[in-house]
Amino acid sequence: MDFEGEGGFSHAIELCNGCGTCRQTDSNTMCPTYRASKEEIQTTRGRANMLRAGISGEISEEEMFSERFQEEVLDLCVGCKGCKSDCPTGVDMAKIKTEVKHEYHEREGAGLRERLFANIDSLAALGSRFAPLSNWGPKLPGARTAMERVAGIAAERELPHFERESLEEWFAARGGSKISVADANEKALLFPDTYTNYSNTTPGKAAILTLEAAGVHVEIPDDVVSSGRPAYSKGFLDEARGRAATNVAALDPYVRDGWSVVFTEPSDAVMFQDEYLDLLPDDDPTRRVSGDAYGVLEYIDVLRLDEEIDFTDREESLTYHGHCNQKALNKDHHAVGVLRRAGYAVDPLDSGCCGMAGSFGYEEEHYDLSQAIGNILFEQVDESGGEEVVAPGTSCRTQLGDRPDETAPRHPIERVALAIAR
Repeated sequence: MDFEGEGGFSHAIELCNGCGTCRQTDSNTMCPTYRASKEEIQTTRGRANMLRAGISGEISEEEMFSERFQEEVLDLCVGCKGCKSDCPTGVDMAKIKTEVKHEYHEREGAGLRERLFANIDSLAALGSRFAPLSNWGPKLPGARTAMERVAGIAAERELPHFERESLEEWFAARGGSKISVADANEKALLFPDTYTNYSNTTPGKAAILTLEAAGVHVEIPDDVVSSGRPAYSKGFLDEARGRAATNVAALDPYVRDGWSVVFTEPSDAVMFQDEYLDLLPDDDPTRRVSGDAYGVLEYIDVLRLDEEIDFTDREESLTYHGHCNQKALNKDHHAVGVLRRAGYAVDPLDSGCCGMAGSFGYEEEHYDLSQAIGNILFEQVDESGGEEVVAPGTSCRTQLGDRPDETAPRHPIERVALAIAR
């Protein structure tokens, strides 16, 4: 990746000055694994010190790219990006980790589970095509145990459910947007992220209905691929770069024609807004597409689109848990503003990572730590006065919904859509 902005890869690590802000446990996002484990090596500083020892020769190159180093130093970084915003010097350990994981794959190869998670978009498309049969398989006796033994996927986790009709298929069947281009105030492309498209279409439908209520002409682009976030998170940078290049090439003509790219999934929005700038050449198409990418509630808030919507009076109070990737770019507050103008009383939690972090919480050896991180969030939720929890991140809703006797929270855009007067 491009580390020119940090002064090179080694300087990106040297940005850590040892101040120990990553050891804070009472506010902001950084550092979730330290909060749960209280082990120095799980802080941003601890990881930076180990990587500094590697590039300086204090530990050998063989040790730095050993399986033990990867598992004990890097794999427990959940990629929340909290250090990018919370660290006084802006150490981006998520980016550094991904670069090192890529080099590790180049040297040592990658396992089955890593490749499965990196290409989850292809598996999800198959799961949707063969639903409901694909949803029955994990419920068969012994299926979870077998998956844990073969692929290292924690047997305790509920696996994603697949919908037979994808969001793209639903949108085509309804005849596309209900707002014509001629009558529209704005034009938006709703990016069909993997989870919203194949596993839970409700947030996508709510986003479309809300945007149309604000006079936006909405389309779902059919020439894009996965954002590349799963591949990026697992350190497969060639695959992530290829998907990023495909998406920029497909979307740039639209952006030049006045369209914006909108996402219901925060991690995909941030992938476009931040990581694409490191993966791709610093050219006009990349900057244009990145600069016109928005989370759906960010888009509504920035353009004040909700001023065009007639909302009903609401009496509900909501507890809002934001997504750590959006917090890292200071884009998390937009949802709270829109929800409040839609009539809700909102308690925004000063919460960190939920502990699920994409595939991290599914991995058998990380399950206990994932739950320990989650327990910190669970306590904050229980102490909040909100009648209902909302969270924009798929991982966050999964983690919160995996608690005993709890149902998965809704995406906040669903609550906004429910408030629209009809």
